[in-house]
Amino acid sequence: MIIFARFWIRIALVLMIPFGALMAESEGQQELLFFLSGGSTYHQITSDNDRQENDFILAADIIYSYLKDDYRFLAEYILSTEESELERFQFGWQADEDVLLWAGRFHSPARYWNSAYHHGQYLQTSISRPLAEKFEDEDGILPTHVTGVMLETTQKLQGADGLHTIFSLGTTSVIGDQELIPFDLLDANSKNKIAFDLRLAYLPDQLGENQIGLLFNWSDIMVDDSKIAEQQELQGVEQRIVGLYLDWRKEKWRVLSNLIYVDNQMEKQSGIQSDAFSTIYFQSEYEVNQDWKIFGRLEDTSGVSNSEYLDLFPDAVIQREMIGLRFDIFKNHALTLEVSNLKTQSENLDQLWLQWSAVLP
Repeated sequence: MIIFARFWIRIALVLMIPFGALMAESEGQQELLFFLSGGSTYHQITSDNDRQENDFILAADIIYSYLKDDYRFLAEYILSTEESELERFQFGWQADEDVLLWAGRFHSPARYWNSAYHHGQYLQTSISRPLAEKFEDEDGILPTHVTGVMLETTQKLQGADGLHTIFSLGTTSVIGDQELIPFDLLDANSKNKIAFDLRLAYLPDQLGENQIGLLFNWSDIMVDDSKIAEQQELQGVEQRIVGLYLDWRKEKWRVLSNLIYVDNQMEKQSGIQSDAFSTIYFQSEYEVNQDWKIFGRLEDTSGVSNSEYLDLFPDAVIQREMIGLRFDIFKNHALTLEVSNLKTQSENLDQLWLQWSAVLP
């Protein structure tokens, strides 16, 4: 694994050379964006003597992109009161009009929400993310980052519709203490193994945003440092995921939905144990006018009581009923209010979340 990690680091360094030369020779198209957000969260926890908690989070998501001829580069860094991490670092080559090849660290193609919104809170209508779309360090239960290669292709069908395919191969996350830990580009001693991801999307209009698609993933997830996994005598998980997602706009309405089935082969000292569950969410949004949006989401997870894999993540939200309101106050600034009733495996919570978000410049 050490050799494999060093290989990817060297690939990244080699790929940086032509980009440096291109930028020295002539200016390409460059863009630097700052996605800022700040908000306060209030929790009323009813399953533990009715206690209350308050959190305040500030975050800056910095995205830099560079495009020159057939080459491109993209980097994303997140800095907040809770974390500091290089989220994406990828180099691209446009082989032809319909083929794009990436190398580096990127978001898993099997997580549509993250590919559409990354960490930019301003871009998504809701404040929270559904369970299936959460990042590893935000109580996510599925790998959301891949370090390796990714291929994007577009096949034109009849008329304006098309088929968009994204495939990736690379290193996946490991199981840490109540969280998943993605591959670190600078850590050559990690235990990360291989993952395959595939997204097949049908677009009725290649220039539009409407799409419906299938998601597939296979991951070899190893245990790094987890007390719960140690109690389970768990050594690793072979994970298979199949999903169906929808992102559809109709006049003032928008619907986002995803249904996924997760099959885990739990590798224990005593042998292989099968473990499966499914999770679904349905989010609808209504644009009252140019400045106001109303939105809501329902989430549910089945098979929780029989899943030792979910036991690894006791803070994961397995059910949620949410409603919210967004107000775009100025150009590129928004205030969002979100009210939820949610459930983890150990607690029932009422959540009130107020957030300011913006993108600069």
